[in-house]
Amino acid sequence: IRMYGYNSQIPGPLIKVNQGETIYVNVTNNLDMETTVHWHGIRLKNEFDGVPMTTQEVIKPENSFLYELTFPDAGIYWYHPHVREDYQQELGLYGNIFVIPKDDDYYNKVNREEFIFLDDIQLTGKDITPVYKDKINQVLMGRFGNAMLINGKEKYDMTVKKGEVIRFYLTNAANTRLFNFSIENTKLKIIGSDGGNYEKEFFADSVIISPSERSVVEVLFDEPGEYDIFHVNPDNAYTLGKVKVLNDNTDADYSQQFL
Repeated sequence: IRMYGYNSQIPGPLIKVNQGETIYVNVTNNLDMETTVHWHGIRLKNEFDGVPMTTQEVIKPENSFLYELTFPDAGIYWYHPHVREDYQQELGLYGNIFVIPKDDDYYNKVNREEFIFLDDIQLTGKDITPVYKDKINQVLMGRFGNAMLINGKEKYDMTVKKGEVIRFYLTNAANTRLFNFSIENTKLKIIGSDGGNYEKEFFADSVIISPSERSVVEVLFDEPGEYDIFHVNPDNAYTLGKVKVLNDNTDADYSQQFL
């Protein structure tokens, strides 16, 4: 299946920076159509925001553009095209930016962090339902897919130890679909979203994430076994992947602060 990818990977490279830093990202357009990169949610200079004909000119094929990015706010952000998202983003152009907070106590202590892109894609048979460069054949930003994806895969699997607390940074890269994310037999501690950490954390069975939205949740896996990752809507329950919890005890126990 022919798809696109920043640096030939889906999702694109995870960019980790310290809060307050400035970096430069050189984007070369090797596509067969115009593009830009929009740095979603970041407060930055207007000329680097990546909106064509508004903040910058499009990057034509075989041309490059140097973005200057400063990161005043901690949190999880993402980047994607702002030209024909129904085509370019649908085919895999998206990636995360994690801004490491300058305050050591900004986040809770956890055993591990996982960066998760939720997405869907529409297949006809074993190929992508056609999208066209010269016309839009479905409404506005895209279409509902019939194959659910985590980080570009139909099945996402991870292994943790008993007692580990995992922080998930969730981003919805779908053009149209809302995701109702949950993990079987666990509680999600909702600690933040687009604008950074919440003033008060809370527990929920699931979290609903709209297109382009981010959510930060923590999960304690206190019993060994296998736990399915779900997206559930009124019509269907989709299994997105699986978490396997080993019977080995964690090396660092953060379970008490989770409760």
